[in-house]
Amino acid sequence: MLESNTKLPSEKKNLLKKCKDLIFTDHSELYGRNYVTEEVEEASKITVIAINVSSGIDGVSIFPLLLYSFKDMGPIGILPALLLALAQTKFTNAMGRAVATRKPGNRVWSTLATVSMLAMNIIMSLTSLVAPELSLNQTHLAELKAEELANEQEIKVNRVQPDLRAVNDAEGKCKEFQEKAAAYPEGSPARNDYFIKANGLYQEKNRDWRSVLVEDGQAKVPFCPLAKLLREDALKVSQAAKADWESKKAQIVQSASYIVGIKQVMPALYEQHFDSSGQLISGTEATRLAIQSTTTKLMTGNWNGLGFSLLFFATSVITSAGACTLAIAHSFREDIQMSFDESLQIKLDEFLEDN
Repeated sequence: MLESNTKLPSEKKNLLKKCKDLIFTDHSELYGRNYVTEEVEEASKITVIAINVSSGIDGVSIFPLLLYSFKDMGPIGILPALLLALAQTKFTNAMGRAVATRKPGNRVWSTLATVSMLAMNIIMSLTSLVAPELSLNQTHLAELKAEELANEQEIKVNRVQPDLRAVNDAEGKCKEFQEKAAAYPEGSPARNDYFIKANGLYQEKNRDWRSVLVEDGQAKVPFCPLAKLLREDALKVSQAAKADWESKKAQIVQSASYIVGIKQVMPALYEQHFDSSGQLISGTEATRLAIQSTTTKLMTGNWNGLGFSLLFFATSVITSAGACTLAIAHSFREDIQMSFDESLQIKLDEFLEDN
C-alpha cells in the first residue's frame, strides 16, 4: 500500500515534467554533445531561463486578448484561447532554441529564426500594453462603448430627413395646374377648372384646409394648399424625432455615467450590448475598445492611465530584449560552437581507440 502511495506523486511529477518540456525549452537543448563543460551548461541554463521567462510573459500577455476574442463562444472559448497562447509560447521558445544553436549546418535556419523571434517579441511586447487594459479596465471599456452608442444615435437622428415624396408630388401638380390655368384667358372655363384644382374656389382662399385634410382626406384638398400642409407634417415628424433624442440625450448626460443613462433611456439597446452587470457581451468588441483606449492614452500622453500597462510593457521589452540578446550571444560562443563540432567527437573516439 505504501509503495502505491509513493508511486502516485512520482507519476504526477513525471506528467508535469512532460507538460513543461512540451512547451518550454530545456537547457540541454542549447548545446551539442561533443564538447560539454560546466561553463557550457551554466551559459545554457542562463540563456534558457531568459528565453522561457520571456516567452512565458508573452504567453500571459496574449492570453487575455485571445480569451476575450473567443468570449462569444461561451465557456468553451477558453480552450482555443489557452491552446493558442501555449502554441505561441512554444513557437517563441522554438525560435529561441534555433537562434541559440547556430552552427555551420543550420546558419540560414538560425538567421530566419532570429528574424522570427525578434518579430514575435516585438508583437508580444505591443500586446502586453493592451492586455492589462482589457483584463483590468472592463468598466471603462463598457463606458466607452456606451458613449459610442450615444454618439452613433445622435448621428443617426441628425441624418434623418423628412419624407418629402408626397410633398413633391403635390407641389408638382400645383405648379402644373397653375401653369395650365395661366395658359388660358381670363374667364375661360378651362382656366377656372385648373385654378380650382390648384388652389380651390376663389372664396375658399381663407378656408381651413387642415380641417378638410383631417376630416375628408387628401382628395378633398387642392394641390397647392395640400403641398404646404404635407410639408408641415413631414417637418414635424423629423423635428419630433430630433426633439425626442435631445430629451433622451439630456437624461443620459445627467446620469451617473453613459452606461447608466443608456440603460435607463434605451433599455433595448443596452441589452443588445451589455450583460446584467454592465459588462460588454462581445469579447471582440472589448478587445477593439481596449486597443483603442490604449492607443488614445499613448497619443494624448495619459501616462497615469497606462500605469500597469506600461509596467507590463517595460517588463516584456526588457525580458524579450534580454532573451534575444542572450540567445544570439550564446550561439556565437566558441565553446557552444565546439559542442556541435563533430570532428571533436571523432578525435576523441580515435584517441580512445589508440589507448
